[in-house]
Amino acid sequence: MDHSHPLADPIQDCAELKLQEFVSAAGTPEVRADLDRYEIAVVLKAIYEWRGYRYTNASDAIAAAKRGAL
Repeated sequence: MDHSHPLADPIQDCAELKLQEFVSAAGTPEVRADLDRYEIAVVLKAIYEWRGYRYTNASDAIAAAKRGAL
């Protein structure tokens, strides 16, 4: 069973392409142009998912998983 994360690609070029897909998803070309014009950065934030629940904090996700393992 493959447990690799979709963004954790061991091939650097592939990971970079996936990152570009997220940046491109920032909106239409006009929106991306405005982001560039006003020097607005796209910041990716890690989201941890366990059994359908999403956490913004790794320790919360780990704590939930530990509670679920009991």
